[in-house]
Amino acid sequence: MAPNSQANTGEHKVVAVASIAAELHAVMKVAWGVSLAAKNAKVMSAQAGEKALGFQPITNFIDEIAHQAISGVGEINDEALKLSRIAVYEQRADDAYRRFKSVMEKHNGTRYIGSLKEGMHRAEENMIASRTEFKKCVNRLVVLLDAMDECMLSACSIASVSRIVTSNTGEYRTNLQVVANGLQEAAMYIKKKVSDSYEHLRSANLIPNQHR
Repeated sequence: MAPNSQANTGEHKVVAVASIAAELHAVMKVAWGVSLAAKNAKVMSAQAGEKALGFQPITNFIDEIAHQAISGVGEINDEALKLSRIAVYEQRADDAYRRFKSVMEKHNGTRYIGSLKEGMHRAEENMIASRTEFKKCVNRLVVLLDAMDECMLSACSIASVSRIVTSNTGEYRTNLQVVANGLQEAAMYIKKKVSDSYEHLRSANLIPNQHR
């Protein structure tokens, strides 16, 4: 791979990871909004009594989904920040190795080539180690994104069930349907952000095009 191509690849990785952190930043606020809505729904369900018996267990699921989203986004952000640091370190390690290699090729056969070989060997070890750690971190990030995507699929299913159940809650129907619709909208929003995160990884050739 040519030096400029390698540099561009490193830059793409850094940009991709930074973009993921940006995509998920707004999700935390949305997840907390769902959690608050779930708590409000619990209060309304309690007030509705027997009219909302079917909806009361659903509020627990909504609250659980919200907490899973909050926890998941936190983990994704932590992993993305870690990956960003590793991406920068990997790019620097690649640059150092390429510089050593270039000097070696220009001055091969000179009397100080031995010391250059030692330096290039260390640079190569650092480059390989950073690439290995980067791949591991990418894999962990993808696992977290996959889990978030599955969580939001569950949220969409719960929202659909919620709308059916709320049809029998009398005067509380409108308010409870607002909660169900809010969950659906939040889940679709978060799924879109996860999908965008996959796209950033694909754009930097960090995951296969067919993933998700």
